[in-house]
Amino acid sequence: MALVDHTHTKGGLSFPITGQTSHAAGDTGTVGHIVNPEDGTIVVTSCFAYVSANSTGACDLTVGTGASATAAHDATDLFAAAAMAAAVGTAVTGFANGDAADALPVIAADEVIAAYCSADSSGLAGRVFIEYVRV
Repeated sequence: MALVDHTHTKGGLSFPITGQTSHAAGDTGTVGHIVNPEDGTIVVTSCFAYVSANSTGACDLTVGTGASATAAHDATDLFAAAAMAAAVGTAVTGFANGDAADALPVIAADEVIAAYCSADSSGLAGRVFIEYVRV
């Protein structure tokens, strides 16, 4: 019997989210972003946001991917809109992965993961947490 060649293929990442007055596409409008930390493709298995401080205004959070922070503007492939004005102390999931019809997000090497708020998100603080499998 041959031994199985085990490889480490699971991972996780997180990045801070900080409120912005702007909702513009790009680095100045994103509330947080990170480049895929692996040198290959990853499949995301979960994504949630932990909020340590509410936004002062009503806004929704989205997290998505693209070739740049600008391209990921308002994308929802990782996290669909969730209200952030009264979420302090909560871990909010916006990622649908329980339905057999839901395809898991696939992120290529060098793609950007970016979080945006739908309006002025001043005061917002927290982190986005992502678990993935490297393929």
